[in-house]
Amino acid sequence: MTQGGSETGITRAAALGDYLRARRGLVRPEDAGFVPEDGRRVAGLRRTEVAALADVSADYYLRLEQGRDQRPSEEVLAGIGRALRLDEHAVDYLFRLAYDVDLFPAERRPLDTGTPAPAGRSIPDTTLLDHWSDTGAYITDGNRDIVASNALARRIGGGLLDVGRNDVLGYFDDRVRSIAPEWEVSAPAVVAALRFSSDPSSPRLQTIVEDLTARSPLFARLWARHDARPLAGGPLRASIDDFGTVELQYQHLLVPDWPGHQLTTVFAERGSPGAAVLAYLAARAD
Repeated sequence: MTQGGSETGITRAAALGDYLRARRGLVRPEDAGFVPEDGRRVAGLRRTEVAALADVSADYYLRLEQGRDQRPSEEVLAGIGRALRLDEHAVDYLFRLAYDVDLFPAERRPLDTGTPAPAGRSIPDTTLLDHWSDTGAYITDGNRDIVASNALARRIGGGLLDVGRNDVLGYFDDRVRSIAPEWEVSAPAVVAALRFSSDPSSPRLQTIVEDLTARSPLFARLWARHDARPLAGGPLRASIDDFGTVELQYQHLLVPDWPGHQLTTVFAERGSPGAAVLAYLAARAD
């Protein structure tokens, strides 16, 4: 995110205003201590109500939503976070928007042209991934583009975990949706993770969002909520050629030496049918 703006026309202040409006609309008045009124026409809280709860003037809060204030204090942001009933991850995202926190230091920032970075560009040494013969592993950037993956991950993904693909676009692929009965339940977490990890001024992010919005009404609804939180690990149902649906597990880890990137591992419980499938795929890869 560049200071004050971007080539896409999305400024830091505008992104903050969008976030505040979306989150304000999700808070029920009664949950914030206000008595619902007959004929109330505002979804969620009014601006004046948020301002009162955050202990700031209504005019100042209006300026924040309109993108006319450039540097709210930590106390103001903390008060707004409480008023909007944000959890710790949402507050973290709020502060990043307000203070223009860049997940990518300048010397390590990948060239963001609206397309995935070529294989091998701006990524750490990933040879370790190839030594994990019984664990699928891949690395994604802030836009959830896959910048490195080992042979087992590519076999598990059936093309969806190849370098240059996008983890979120892959999740909304019809093949994934058809085999995952919990797909719609997990979709909000996937969309929230994309927002949490990405830079709102990124041209590549805009491309991903436009693509998904055009082909998935569910994505469009979820993206409009502005939920922001990191992904947690959990069960994974993978459709693998010759084996059908296989029950696996996945875990997400940050890459400390490469800010903005995340390592995802895919594995199976010892002694499970999934472990036998992974062992077979690893042997074929060797």
